[in-house]
Amino acid sequence: MSREAESVTLDIHDLGLWRIDVAGTSQKSWRPSPAPQENWTTAPRQDLSEHSTALQETPAELSRKIAALFEAAKDEYFEDGMESEFSRELTALIAAYGNIAVHELAYLVLFEKVNAEVASEALRWLGNMPHGIPSHFRLWLLERSLLCSSAMVRDGAILGLASLDDPRAIPYIKWAIGREQCEELRKNMEQVLVQLERGR
Repeated sequence: MSREAESVTLDIHDLGLWRIDVAGTSQKSWRPSPAPQENWTTAPRQDLSEHSTALQETPAELSRKIAALFEAAKDEYFEDGMESEFSRELTALIAAYGNIAVHELAYLVLFEKVNAEVASEALRWLGNMPHGIPSHFRLWLLERSLLCSSAMVRDGAILGLASLDDPRAIPYIKWAIGREQCEELRKNMEQVLVQLERGR
């Protein structure tokens, strides 16, 4: 399937979940769009529309850098909780480019264009970045990654959400728990849910 023909839509209107549509003829037109009947995400997600111009103007050089970074990391060994060459380089790019870099990452992860283990590592570190780096789009990507077909990617997403520690993710995690088929991963999600509900 070509990039132009791809689309991912979340039909969970009661949670106000978001959708991604590819309606144009290039990646430049690809950007997050709010799902109908949005009810709780309007204020937290305002920065997405504010940055829509930037998202449409993603530098081709950055696209190549991130794709090459993922490709090089396929053979890298990742140790839980430990920085890797991949995580250092990825977080440096996100720190430098902000939401534009997260936009590139979202395309690769959500359309499953990259190795699942590397995508999982990226999501773990996405939630564990320093304060001062915009969190709304990172939160959106982590929430949406709970729907990926790979359990490894979903695991990376829930670990990222645990690190980000943002209670706005609670409705998404509750929904993900209800559909999760992997018992161990479902238990991990339940633990993160407890963490977020305690901190709310």
